[in-house]
Amino acid sequence: MKILIIRCFPQYMEVKNASYNIQEIGLARALVKKGHQCDIVFWTDKEEKEVQVDVDGKSSITVFYRQSKVFLKNAFFDIDDLIKKYDIIEPSEYNQLAAWKLSKKYPDKTVIYHGPYYCEFNKRYNAMCKVFDKIVLPAYKKNGTTFLVKSDLANNFLTSKGIKSENVTTVGVGIDLDAFKQSDTNEIPDEIKEIQNIKADIKLLYIGRIEERRNIPFLFDILNELKSRNVNAKLVMIGNGDEEYCKNCFDYAKKCGVFDSIYHIKKAEQKYLQYAYKNADIFLLPTRYEIFGMVLLEAMYFGTPAITTKNGGSQILIENGIDGYIIDAFNKSLWCDKIIEASQNSAKISQNAHKKITEKFTWDVLSDKFISTYEKKINNENSTC
Repeated sequence: MKILIIRCFPQYMEVKNASYNIQEIGLARALVKKGHQCDIVFWTDKEEKEVQVDVDGKSSITVFYRQSKVFLKNAFFDIDDLIKKYDIIEPSEYNQLAAWKLSKKYPDKTVIYHGPYYCEFNKRYNAMCKVFDKIVLPAYKKNGTTFLVKSDLANNFLTSKGIKSENVTTVGVGIDLDAFKQSDTNEIPDEIKEIQNIKADIKLLYIGRIEERRNIPFLFDILNELKSRNVNAKLVMIGNGDEEYCKNCFDYAKKCGVFDSIYHIKKAEQKYLQYAYKNADIFLLPTRYEIFGMVLLEAMYFGTPAITTKNGGSQILIENGIDGYIIDAFNKSLWCDKIIEASQNSAKISQNAHKKITEKFTWDVLSDKFISTYEKKINNENSTC
C-alpha cells in the first residue's frame, strides 16, 4: 500500500534533531518496515522542500514540507496531484476542517486519526466542537468516514455524536524506539549527564511543556509536602514554555521554599531523554488534560514508575498499582503517599511497565492495527465499485 499521512495543523515539525517524539514519523517508520510506502505532509511557512528520513538503511520516508492557506488553525494544502499517488490518506483530527474537507473530496481513501475528547478543563474545545459538529458531522455520517483513535475517551467522544462504532477503532499511540538511537554516549550533553549526579532520597522527573494544562505549580506543592515529611526529594524538569508563565511558576517555587530542589533544563533532543528517564526514580505528570501523553509511554518503556491523572493515555496504558499509578485528584498528600509507595515498589512497577509497552505499544506492534483498517477501507471501496 501507499499511505500519505497529512498533519493538518499549521505547525512546523523539525524531523532532524527533534526534541519531540513525532508520532507521524514513528508510524511511518513502522509501516515502511513492513513493506509499505508511507510519506508525510508537514506544514511550513518557509521554502517548500522534501526531506528524506532513513528507516533501515535501505528505505526512507519522504517528508513533504508544503505551504498552505491557514484558517482557524487549519492548514489547507493544495496537494491533489500528490494525493492521487496514494491508496490511503490519513489526515489528523475529527474537528480539523482541513481533514473534513479531504474526507469529503476523497471519501474512498480517507482514514482520520483522532485524539481529543471532552474534558472539563478543555472548555474552549468543547464549545468549539458544538459549532464544528454542525458543519462536519453530517458529512462524516453520510460518507461513513473511517476513524482511528488514540484512546477510549476519544472513541466515546466520536460515538456519542452518532458516528457508528464500526467506523471507529481504538489503536492508541506507539513509541518510536528509533528516535532514541545514538551512536556515541560521549555526545550526551553535560546538563543531561548531571542528572545522574543529583543526590536525593527520591529523584522526581517531569518532561514536557511548562503550561497551565500541565498544572506545574502542583509539582512544587508536592515537593513542599515531601520536604515537610523530611524526604529529601529533587525535581528534574525538562521543558520550557511561555516566558511569563514560566517566571510565575518558578516564583511560586521560591515562595514554597523548594526552588533549590529543582534542576531545570529548557530543552533536550529526543535521543538524550532516555538518560533522564533512566536516572530518575519517579515520573510525574499532573496534567489536567492529555490527548495521550507520549512522555507516559517513554517513562514506562524506560522503566521509570509513572504517576499521573486520569487522561487519554493513562486509561489505556496504566493498570493502577501494577505498572503505574493514576490519581484522579490534585491532593498533594495523596500524591506524596503514592510517590513513596512507588519508590518502595519501583522494581516491580518498572518491570511491568517496560513489559507492557514493549509488547503492546511500540509502533511496530500498533502498525498492524493501522494496516488492517487501511486494507479494510480499500477492500470495502473495491467491493462497491
